Order: sequence, then structure tokens, then C-alpha cells
Amino acid sequence: MNLLREKAKRAVIGTRWEGPIKWAHFTLTRTKNSLYDYQTIRLMRRVLRPDSVAIDIGAFQGGMLRHLFRLAPRGRHVAFEPLPEGARRLQLAFPRAQVHACALGDATGQATFFEGLEHPALSGLRHRAKDLPDEPVREIQVPIDTLDRRIPADLSIAFVKVDVEGGELAVFRGGIETLKRNRPVIVFECGLGGADYFGATPQDLFDLLTGEVGLQISLLGDWLAGRQPLSRDGFVDQFENRLNFYFVAHP
Repeated sequence: MNLLREKAKRAVIGTRWEGPIKWAHFTLTRTKNSLYDYQTIRLMRRVLRPDSVAIDIGAFQGGMLRHLFRLAPRGRHVAFEPLPEGARRLQLAFPRAQVHACALGDATGQATFFEGLEHPALSGLRHRAKDLPDEPVREIQVPIDTLDRRIPADLSIAFVKVDVEGGELAVFRGGIETLKRNRPVIVFECGLGGADYFGATPQDLFDLLTGEVGLQISLLGDWLAGRQPLSRDGFVDQFENRLNFYFVAHP
């Protein structure tokens, strides 16, 4: 039964049916990840034109990248995936994508990447031993670079997705010129159990995205409903009280 469920789940990933199924799953289980996926797909549908260019940072198995090519089929989409075998699979699955087999941060060099063997979606540049003490991990040395170095200055970016298990502040710092130049819509994960492993605070994230880049920050559902963005204190409250861990930065 589990195998059949897994095959059925993979069959709809990246299709137009995924959003409604995620919403149904959220309705039945109240699982926030399903809600965030559903909201992200709806948001991309509004933001992307057929020729829009998007960046998927932390592309993992390519679920959201598939939606990018479905919604913006003529876009020159860019994906970042640190695990070499994962990057190779993405390049085979998406031959028109520009896939970078590296992690992103605010400096260049090499870094240790901790691959979770039981929860691979929680892999990242920090070993989250406090929250996942029994998780077996495989340590891999991966190249690390900055978004500004990898994205050409003449490439116009409409949308960015960032899911890097806590390393989002460093990603934004290393891509500050790209973000300021394009001011794209950015869907990003940010919460306790991730950002705090990197010493990042919600105040740091809010100040960089609003003060330096010139964007506003909203909950995904609020943006979709046209409601007001979060204040600095409101964003900090969402973070510190674990109310939500997915957000959208937008003009």
C-alpha cells in the first residue's frame, strides 16, 4: 500500500492536478507542507508568464521545477542542487534547465553538506542533530558559490524559490545585487529548526529583504488574498512562535 501511495504521489508531482490534491490533503490532515505547496503553485500561476525566467534554489527532486516549465514553458529556468547525483538527475529530467551542482551562500569555496538518509528533504549545510538526533547522515564535500556570481547581470528574473533548510539568509546576502536589480517575487522557507543553526535571526532576514532589496514580506495566503504584508514585529512573531515557516517576498 505504501508503495502504491508513493507511486501515485510521484505521478501527479508537477502536473496541474498537484495543487488540488495538495489542498485536499491539507483539508484532511491540516499538514502545512501540503498547504504551502498548494499556495506556491497558485502564486506561480499568477506571477509567471510563458517566457518568464525563474530560479529554483534547493531544487531537490524537481517538483517545483516541473511546475516552472509547465507554467513558463519558454523560460530559461535555473536550478541549484548541491548533491551531485541529484543535480545529474535534474539535468536529465530537465534538459532545457541550467542546473548548477553547488550550494549557494555568501562566499565561495567548499562546504560540508549533510545528506539525511531517512529524511532527504531535510538535508543541508548544517547537521541538525538537536532536532533530528537519530537521523543517519552522509557527509559530502560540495562547492559553494554565490547567486550573484552564477546569474548573468542581463538575465531578467521574475520568480525565485528558496528552500535550503536554514541557509536562506546567506543565499540572499550572496545574491543581493541580483535581487536588487530584479526585485523578483521570492517564495522562501524560514523558521526555527533551520535558520537558527546558521545564526540567522528573523530581524536579519526582514531587514535585508525589505531594507536592502526593497521588497515586502507576506504570508502566502495573505498575498493570494490581497491582504496587507507583515510588519517587522509580525514576521518575527511568525518565526519565533512557529506560526508559519513559508513566506513570500514581493514588490
